[in-house]
Amino acid sequence: MGCIRVETDSALGIITLDDPAGGNRLHPEALAALREGARVLVDDPGVRAVLLRSSGDPFCLGMDLERLGGADDASRAAGIEGAVGDYVRLLDGIHDSPKPFIAAVEGAVKAGGVGLVSACDVVVATERASFELGEAFFGIIPANVLPFLLSVRTPLQKARYLILTGRTLSAREALTVGIVDELLGEAEAERGLRELLKRMWRTSPAAVAEAKSFTRELLGLDAGEAKSRARRKLQEMLEGGEALGAVRSFNEGGTPPWFGKFRPSRPLLVSAGRSPQGGAP
Repeated sequence: MGCIRVETDSALGIITLDDPAGGNRLHPEALAALREGARVLVDDPGVRAVLLRSSGDPFCLGMDLERLGGADDASRAAGIEGAVGDYVRLLDGIHDSPKPFIAAVEGAVKAGGVGLVSACDVVVATERASFELGEAFFGIIPANVLPFLLSVRTPLQKARYLILTGRTLSAREALTVGIVDELLGEAEAERGLRELLKRMWRTSPAAVAEAKSFTRELLGLDAGEAKSRARRKLQEMLEGGEALGAVRSFNEGGTPPWFGKFRPSRPLLVSAGRSPQGGAP
C-alpha cells in the first residue's frame, strides 16, 4: 500500500505509517490505504487487536492540505469533500470497531494526527512523542478531531486551550490531560508495550466489543438513564453464561477459552528494531 504497511503477528494486526520523509501526512492515498488496512484487519477473525504505529518521527503531521488544492473552485471543493469524508470515515471505523485499536506514538503528532490517535482505544507514547493542535495558525480549527477528543479524552476547556494557543504538549503533559493513556520510558518501551498486549490477550473479545459499544452508548445520557442501561447490560451479560463459566474455570484452576499467549516474532516499536538488541523492523 506504499505509504502504509499492513501485517499481522501473533494475532495482532499492525498498521505502520511508512512515509516519515513526507511527515506521514494523511493525503487521499494514505487515507484510502488506512481505511482498507483497518477494514481487512477488523474483518480477519484471527486478529484480536490492531496496533497503529509509525516507521519514524514524525508519527503523523495531519492532513496534507496542499494536496487538497485544485485547478478550479469545483475541483478544489470536490477534493476537500472527499478527503474530509475519508478522514471522518477512518476515525469512525476505528472508534466504532468491535476490536481495540492501540496507538503507539514515538514522534510528533499534529492536527489531524491528533484525531487519528484520539480515535484509538489505547494510546501509549514514549518521551519522544509530542502533540499539537495548530490549525488556528492556518485559519481553520480541528473540527473533525473534536468529536474524538472533546469530553472523550479531554474536558472542554482544555481542548479549547490547546486550539487557541497551538501549544505543543510533551508526552508527559499529554498524559496529564488524557490524550495519552500510558507513558513508556525509552529504555523499557518495547517491553512495556508487550506487557500491555499480554494483559489484553487475557480479556474476552466479546467483553471488549461490549465495552466499546456500551461506553459509546452512555455518552450524552443523564445519570438515571445511564444507571438503568448499565443494570440491564450487566444482567444480560451474566445471563449469557460466559462470565459465570469463566469464574468456574478460575475456581477449578483453569482459564477461560479466550485466554491467549502474545508472542510476537518481531519488535512492535520500530525504534526497538533499530536498536542493537532488536531485529530488523
